Amino acid sequence: MLTTKQITGLLYSMGHTFDNLASTYIATEEFLTTHNPHVIGSRGDLALLQDLQAASRCMLHYDYSHGLTLDYLKDINASMTRTAALDPGALRKRSNIMVHTMKGDYIPPIPDENTITKLLEDATRSPGNLLDAARLFAQLAKIQPFGDGNKRTALLAANGLLIMRHQPHVLTVPVTDPEKQEFNTKLSAWYLDDDPQVIDLLASYNTRLRGLDRQGHPIPTRSQRSR
Repeated sequence: MLTTKQITGLLYSMGHTFDNLASTYIATEEFLTTHNPHVIGSRGDLALLQDLQAASRCMLHYDYSHGLTLDYLKDINASMTRTAALDPGALRKRSNIMVHTMKGDYIPPIPDENTITKLLEDATRSPGNLLDAARLFAQLAKIQPFGDGNKRTALLAANGLLIMRHQPHVLTVPVTDPEKQEFNTKLSAWYLDDDPQVIDLLASYNTRLRGLDRQGHPIPTRSQRSR
């Protein structure tokens, strides 16, 4: 099971990098532990953190003996009722969303249930290491199964794979440059050009990461600091 510090780092990194969360790491941590809304500075940040906390509960309390399933993915997205899709948890039936990337706009096709199910089954059969989790995140994020909240849903589902395999790591996304810019650039290349470099980037980044400090800055592993 993830520690409070790991959960805080995961949700803070998601909110900051995916959705422009303006709250500090300290305020985020205090809200997640006390549920006091007054420590958050805006209604938008509060709604986002409430959604992230609700979605993370789905990840934490899921029965992983069933493996990763489409219903599991839907439940994560369905829990984000304030800041995500108009119909939370429902797969898109139209090609009606556009993702703005650093390399241009990406219009994902209508998601196919069988394709998503196979991705989840393949992940369930994998060793479930950081590379497998990063691959699952990238695959789900590119499909954009839902009307909104797709990267959040994909990252939580990928961390569920790590939980299922009792891995000590957490899959987070970079929160500071130059790593954050490199991540966004390579995610754009994955969406538009099928360039998979973002998968290795995420796995490598999290291998070198011990977590975030109280300012929300990455803490390198001891081996990285000694170089």
